[in-house]
Amino acid sequence: MKNAKGRILSKTSGNRGYKSFWMYIPSKISKDRSFPFGDKEEVLIELKGSRLIVHKRYNIHDIIKKYGFDDATLPNILEKKAIMNKDLPLFYFHDKPFSYKETNMNSNRIANGLIKLIKKLNLSNPKIALMFPNCPDFIFCWFGIAKAACIFVAINYLLKGELLGFMLNNSDAEILIIDYNFLSSFKEICKKLPGIKKVIIKNAPEGFNYNKKYINYEEIISDDVENPNITVKHFEPLEILYTSGTTGLPKGVLYKNYYTLSGISIGSVLENVGINHSPHTIYIPMYLFQAFPRYFVIIPAIYYNASVIIAEKFDISSFWDDIDHFKPVGFCYYGAYLSQIVNQQPTGNDRKHSVKYALGIGAFEKIWDAFERRFGIRVLEGWSLAEGVGLTLNIGGSKVGKIGSVGKPARGFDVKIVDSNGNKIPPGRDNVGEIVARMALPFKLEYYNFQGDINNLIEKKRWFHTGDFGYKDREGYVYFLGTKIDMIYKGNEFFFALDIELIANSHPLIIESAAFEVPTDDDFNHAIKLCAVIKKEASLSYDSLHNYLKENLAFFMVPRYYEFKEELPKNAYGLVQKYLLIEEWQNKQLMKNVFDIKSKNFLI
Repeated sequence: MKNAKGRILSKTSGNRGYKSFWMYIPSKISKDRSFPFGDKEEVLIELKGSRLIVHKRYNIHDIIKKYGFDDATLPNILEKKAIMNKDLPLFYFHDKPFSYKETNMNSNRIANGLIKLIKKLNLSNPKIALMFPNCPDFIFCWFGIAKAACIFVAINYLLKGELLGFMLNNSDAEILIIDYNFLSSFKEICKKLPGIKKVIIKNAPEGFNYNKKYINYEEIISDDVENPNITVKHFEPLEILYTSGTTGLPKGVLYKNYYTLSGISIGSVLENVGINHSPHTIYIPMYLFQAFPRYFVIIPAIYYNASVIIAEKFDISSFWDDIDHFKPVGFCYYGAYLSQIVNQQPTGNDRKHSVKYALGIGAFEKIWDAFERRFGIRVLEGWSLAEGVGLTLNIGGSKVGKIGSVGKPARGFDVKIVDSNGNKIPPGRDNVGEIVARMALPFKLEYYNFQGDINNLIEKKRWFHTGDFGYKDREGYVYFLGTKIDMIYKGNEFFFALDIELIANSHPLIIESAAFEVPTDDDFNHAIKLCAVIKKEASLSYDSLHNYLKENLAFFMVPRYYEFKEELPKNAYGLVQKYLLIEEWQNKQLMKNVFDIKSKNFLI
């Protein structure tokens, strides 16, 4: 059987001048009311023997049928694979492997314990928040909460104060499972969280004073290792995942169980690097409370019978030791990880490793190129949203001259570039617009307890306005340039902060940088400031950096203000939090570190 993708195009006769991947249907057929396809609708084409079969693209039932699942749910996937793979390791933590079968049994122990607790508390499908570091119990709780037909809320354990309180309140969490190390953060705000009925504490010290509200984690671990007698459907809620909140309060995205189909979307692309050939292991140094490692690495690994290695976090001092010990085929990254790896001193062992590819987001072109050349590791750069409606992957990369691109839409997703009026714009670097995206499956984006107007974000036919900007080239590769906060207007010119940052980062003494607008009394009431991190023990003057940028940038892009920092503020995803840098501009005490190239002096 052969498969292909095509597109329906209504036309009365002839096909001269059209590309071969278009399919033409006579108008007599296409205009018939029984004709199931719309004009220019993408389709799947299969050749079975002498029959040519054309059907709608990415039909959920076809996908599930192909992969042998009656329903696309997180519990169902794990339970099916536990039978199929048994003692094959699903994941490793430190030196201990956890098989598919063992993971399913441990998840059942959590699920069955939660079911008893929920019944005792007289709750119905409650939201259960989890504040754990990377550890096996994070995985067991994730699966166990899903198996109990509850809604999982992954909380960044680094959060404190108002932001932590906002997520727990906004999600309507009724149960909190927390590691004792983070309990103090909860206690600081617990009086403002009346909705939390029970707090389940892991790793509490001996003699800890439990009470009616605080119970021991061990109490919810049941002896029952059988799959719960609960049927979970693909359209039922699975998780509330919060956006990174780089421009304001995070938004809670309601994931349904069918979001696990990301395993097929990503996995089908990773077939290019052998995920379908056992044994295949992927190293995960990302935080598990994030969507990327779970939906783009762990779930694809489960679909394709692969294994993952979970690190506590990314640590450059132990990264290569872990690679040497576990010998993974791939690892996942945020751009900051690649920067740290490249900025280590070269050694004779730089190419003596098992890694064939790195999968992630946020790789600067300069770092990307240097990383591939030095380590011989293929970078698979992507772009995605916490909203789960957009995903691209660049498999071609340097092999096809596409370094810098986030790739093409992955299977199951549609992406286009539009102007300010929502009209699709043609390809080309000069045709920059907003990236809008949607799932090819007929499901709509849902926020949980969202206070704003969702209609401002979603237009007809489910297209989601991401607030990210970029362009497509003629081969359909997407290039991400920045978000709304990265857009800079100087005089009559419009450009992105990334245009400045790429040049600044190309300086041999600079590790990373962040450019943004700040208000001033002149320069048309705003100017550009650049914060930069320079290499340790390097000596770089503000004048020298300014002259470098003058030589390589258009005059209207050159910053007026400069500040050297030891590090840039970042969220858990490795993204620079520019709003914090902008807030610093209002702090007079911090002005003493800002150099004004115009006056040739520090501001204070």
